[in-house]
Amino acid sequence: MPKYAVLCGSAPEGYRQKKLVDMYDFLTSGEGGSYESGSVIVFPNGVNELLLESVLNSVLDEASESDSAGESTAEEYTGEVLLYFCAQTEADLCAELSDSACAGVEVVRLGSNEVRKDVIAYYDGLAEQLGVKLRVVYETDDTLMSEEELGYERVGVK
Repeated sequence: MPKYAVLCGSAPEGYRQKKLVDMYDFLTSGEGGSYESGSVIVFPNGVNELLLESVLNSVLDEASESDSAGESTAEEYTGEVLLYFCAQTEADLCAELSDSACAGVEVVRLGSNEVRKDVIAYYDGLAEQLGVKLRVVYETDDTLMSEEELGYERVGVK
């Protein structure tokens, strides 16, 4: 059964949230399900809604492909996807869309990006139709670690 994870953080550029790093480490460990590192997509500094939708379309399509026999039953899942949001505050998890023309639309705020909760609900329904188990997890973490401290190299910096 194919497994994918999409981890969305809200750290400023050059930083990562500790819980996001810990979640990645957990998922790729034996305890966390031994996800292949290529099946874990990480947006440590937020993600815009359009890019997230594109990634979710892709991973749901991959996770819904039937087994090698070419058949899957409605009772069992063909794959699973973890969608993990790590905002900096509780208020960011249940914020309102900043566009005043759409007041009252609930969003998850990831830095300067906002992901509407109705979009997340749409993908939850789509996953169910495709026979994919979609788990959505919301957490907060304001503990930041610099990418330099984590040993990450900056692309294009010499």
